[in-house]
Amino acid sequence: MSDSKKQSILVTGIAMIIIAFIILFFALSQPKMSLEQYKASSSSAINKSNDISNQTGSASVGKENNEGGSASHSEPVSFPININTCTFEELMSVEGIGEAKASAIIEYRDVIGQYTSLEQIKDISGIGDGVYNRISPYLCI
Repeated sequence: MSDSKKQSILVTGIAMIIIAFIILFFALSQPKMSLEQYKASSSSAINKSNDISNQTGSASVGKENNEGGSASHSEPVSFPININTCTFEELMSVEGIGEAKASAIIEYRDVIGQYTSLEQIKDISGIGDGVYNRISPYLCI
């Protein structure tokens, strides 16, 4: 093999290694996003999209629910949610309310007939001051 051919192969190999390092650098240096951050950003994008579609009169965008491993499309939820008339799915759309709390809120509503104060949800086991402070902006009577 001639020297120029060896040199050409060597330069090509070095160029390929440099390109591989550049691709690897960009692939690994991208900021990581937690599941909560992803949900928050996609939720705010859905809300912005809903605001735009409501202003222009176009069809509403459905919300994707990935809880429990299955995705289903439903009508977008507008906040605040009335806890005396809301559905299980609407409660599940509030950050901080899972299946257990949503069921407990509805069951307690069935027991007492109707909430007269939003603070009554603190009577439910698992909803203390901290949880109440997080979810109360999204709920109403």
